[in-house]
Amino acid sequence: MPTTINTAVRGETCLEFRIKVMIYSPEAGYKFDVTVQRKCFPSKYLVIFNLYKKISGEFVLIVGVEFEAEKKEEKKAVEEISKNGVNVLQSRAFRKKVFPLTKEGAPAEKVHTEVSKAIRQ
Repeated sequence: MPTTINTAVRGETCLEFRIKVMIYSPEAGYKFDVTVQRKCFPSKYLVIFNLYKKISGEFVLIVGVEFEAEKKEEKKAVEEISKNGVNVLQSRAFRKKVFPLTKEGAPAEKVHTEVSKAIRQ
């Protein structure tokens, strides 16, 4: 693994954080959560989608998706989610689009596209 060193620009401040913004049970035996994370130097926003399945009476993590906001509108949308939580349209998109794809093991590109659409609702 290569070593990467990033240096802060003078006057630049960045507060790293990780906040769970949504927990949802889309159907019996499953639940998922959505977490927003901000990393510094260089500053980037991540949306983490974790899918759990009830196995032997306990919820077990079965799929983890880490989405990095790259486009300007994605970064702005994730920043808004970190401030205000997930809105109704975003919640619906995660439940109806992202959840089924992760449950069925869809390709990463397809999941990436749907997460991007969901956060921009």
